Amino acid sequence: MKLGGSPVMWWVGFERVTWTGEGGEPTWFETFPGKAKRGFCPTCGTRVAAVDCDIPEIGINVPALDDTSGADLVPVNASFRENAVHWTPPVPDTQRSPIG
Repeated sequence: MKLGGSPVMWWVGFERVTWTGEGGEPTWFETFPGKAKRGFCPTCGTRVAAVDCDIPEIGINVPALDDTSGADLVPVNASFRENAVHWTPPVPDTQRSPIG
């Protein structure tokens, strides 16, 4: 598994996911019981997925994907802008995410 080395997290949402990597299905940890859980690679522990009760999709950490070049992976929302580090410019052409 891979994790992005930057001050931002880059997620993409999918309705369904088929786990095909070497580790298979992630190991799930309920971060907020009944509300949110995070999926971790069972081999190395890298955070690869998230499920939140108020979002109908499963979030996948994009750098964990084998191919990140798709045009459909261009950011459209930006969450928690007020918490961004001051030396990183905003992602252009993004909307404020309803999540943060």
